Amino acid sequence: MMKMISAGELKRKIEAGEKFTLVDVRGETAYKIEHIKGASSLPLTEIEKAGEMFRKDEEIVVYCGSYDCLASDTAAKRLIEMGFTNITRYPGGIKEWRELGSPTEGT
Repeated sequence: MMKMISAGELKRKIEAGEKFTLVDVRGETAYKIEHIKGASSLPLTEIEKAGEMFRKDEEIVVYCGSYDCLASDTAAKRLIEMGFTNITRYPGGIKEWRELGSPTEGT
């Protein structure tokens, strides 16, 4: 079963300074416009590059646009298939994050 995280849990982890990697799997243009503060960009179409970017045991939280977007689900499954052992999905995505007034950055 895939691990999931709520907006509140994610915000608590960020505020507590916990060590993990937050990954936006939307396209590069969407990422540049707005993303969760501190997130890295790794579009779903380039998910194979994860092996060069991250350790297999690193805690990684992936997200995309919203509950309607399935890119984070696909990315999480693919990362697990690639041998990553600590993958969590934030299903609310940038839409929920923004609606809650949580910090974002971008152009």
